[in-house]
Amino acid sequence: MSARLLAVALLAFGLGACDVDGVSKGLKAKVGVGDAAPPSNNLTVDNPDEWYLVSSMDTKVPLYRWKIAELLEQRKPFIVVFGTPQHCTMCVDQIVRIAVMEEKFGDRFAFLHVDGYRDSAIWQEWGVTGEPWTFVVDGSGIVRNVFPGQTELALLEHEINAILEDS
Repeated sequence: MSARLLAVALLAFGLGACDVDGVSKGLKAKVGVGDAAPPSNNLTVDNPDEWYLVSSMDTKVPLYRWKIAELLEQRKPFIVVFGTPQHCTMCVDQIVRIAVMEEKFGDRFAFLHVDGYRDSAIWQEWGVTGEPWTFVVDGSGIVRNVFPGQTELALLEHEINAILEDS
């Protein structure tokens, strides 16, 4: 292994290093638990068949009909996943998990994907670095939980049910 390649590998490992709580030291979002969600005007489509205009995902998922700002105005709870599925297989898996939750909970909760290639301004607004990142936001617009990486369906469902029970 060349010295340059070794240096890059060590830097990448250092950025992803975790502390004793398992929280990433190098990569973390600006928006965290207890913060108000930014009233973002993320990209959406009126026609769900045009998902490819706002996502680098290869397959159609129904996660592009809501603007975060509108959900906050309506006081509707939501989950938003930040990922770039064109090059991130973990992102594809997380987006599919969010789509499964969308099928299960329908209109009681909103589900969104913000693509880093198509909507990078929203990533900057939320301070997202790395991917995927999933934010759970309650009806008051407060971030209730943040998940870096993949999140098990049971945990997502638990978060949704807890917010629905509180409202």
